Amino acid sequence: MISESSKLTATMVLERTDDVGLSPRILELRRKIRNAEYIDSAIQRIAQVISNRLIENSDELKLRD
Repeated sequence: MISESSKLTATMVLERTDDVGLSPRILELRRKIRNAEYIDSAIQRIAQVISNRLIENSDELKLRD
């Protein structure tokens, strides 16, 4: 369970608008995470990698007696 103070702190960090002094990489990532298509694509790539790993290691998933 997340306390109210933790939620407030996280919200404050996510709403920060002062970009002065931030690296170009951080600014680029901020732009990307605001793009719904980018997030959807990233989730699909992660799911594909996990699925491939599960298939490659299917013997390890079998229950042992």
